[in-house]
Amino acid sequence: MKKYLKLICIVMLVVLLLGCFAACGEPTKEQLVKKYGNLIEKEMRGSFDFFWNETQTREGSPAYGLVADRANYVQAYGENDSPASIASVGFGLAAYVIGVEQGYVTNDEAQARAEGTLRTLLDLQTNPESNATKNGFFTHFLDMSTAKPVSGSEYSSIDTAIMLCGALTAAEYFGGEVERLANQIYSNVDWTSMRMNNNGTQPCIAMTFNGNNPSGPWDFYAEQLMIYVLGAGSPNEAYRLDDSEYYAFTRKQGNYNGHRFYYSWFGSIFTYQFSHAFIDFRNKTDEQGTDWWENSVQASLADYEYCKDNSNTYKTFRNGVWGLTACDGVNNVYCGFIGSGTRGWDPKYASSDERAAYQLNASTVAPCGALGSVVFTPEQSLEALAAFNKDNKLNGRYGLVDSYNLDKNFYASSYIGIDKGITLCMLYNYITDGIWTLTNGNEYLQNGLDALGFTAA
Repeated sequence: MKKYLKLICIVMLVVLLLGCFAACGEPTKEQLVKKYGNLIEKEMRGSFDFFWNETQTREGSPAYGLVADRANYVQAYGENDSPASIASVGFGLAAYVIGVEQGYVTNDEAQARAEGTLRTLLDLQTNPESNATKNGFFTHFLDMSTAKPVSGSEYSSIDTAIMLCGALTAAEYFGGEVERLANQIYSNVDWTSMRMNNNGTQPCIAMTFNGNNPSGPWDFYAEQLMIYVLGAGSPNEAYRLDDSEYYAFTRKQGNYNGHRFYYSWFGSIFTYQFSHAFIDFRNKTDEQGTDWWENSVQASLADYEYCKDNSNTYKTFRNGVWGLTACDGVNNVYCGFIGSGTRGWDPKYASSDERAAYQLNASTVAPCGALGSVVFTPEQSLEALAAFNKDNKLNGRYGLVDSYNLDKNFYASSYIGIDKGITLCMLYNYITDGIWTLTNGNEYLQNGLDALGFTAA
């Protein structure tokens, strides 16, 4: 009898231990959504409202559907009228899909907005009097009233790519005329015109044009993965890329606390997020065995741990706050040097102005940094979301403001379109897989992945 009692006790102990291990393990998506659901919904709705409200909607306007680069932006000389950003337009097109699915607007309202936006873009692309595009690529910034390029604005490959990803998302969702317009705009982009050789040897896609010549190579890993997929999958065979530029860009692996990943030049976390907002890289590797999804997981964990490790030095990083990315820095001056320690750029060798900007913003955090990684690090990102919402100064009409720095007593006055866009898209992908479900059904994006050699991991 004692033998059996002893056996029963052992079995019960094993069951208790297994239950303890299960309880102490990582929480499930269902548990996290239940715990943080109200905060997720609050931030998604605020982010959506940015795109719905900060858009040119005057009927007959040559700029109909263009979305502001930012809202509530105050510079030293007072209120600044923001231009439109072609990347904001792309996130806006995806936002209209999310708005319908979340019940913020009706299908008819969102479809009309998407169709009108795409008509504007096609008109700009095909009108010989327009200077808004070159070889199908759009200028980065456009006037919100006239749709004319803002002085000094470049024709941008990455901003055009973001716009196209949003357009193809809307195309899959609404179909019909929206799909026809999106595919035509996509077909008009000559990806081959952005080809260049860096230092005469390295095949690259250019960031922009210098006059009629491609300029500024994408020669290092960053947010540009979507460019290669779009280029390789183009519906216009004459404008299509092969895999040369994709496999030629520099990949340098770094390590932080055991997290190994290919790092970007400035270490800004958005570079590990933007392409993933639209293209589902889960369980895929390229011909070299690179898993970009896992790369972003490790980069996000490194950012989280970097902030945690420096929380005794900087007040901003306490209470689970993290997310180092390009954003509005102290004094509301945009800063692209913000990022975690694993990076290609070394401030020691930067100009004095760049180094000063970097040092000034050493603990500036943008909520979109952590929230844009919610699909990679859900527990850490949602913990940060809760921490952000405990600070009333961070909350406003479009959800969380762009950035803040407790060490400098700074809170941004603005909301930036691309930052609200990555927040909205990634929160939506986390709770529904929604954008990925749509783009996984897009033949051109899937053709692009196939052409680049991506296969199931």
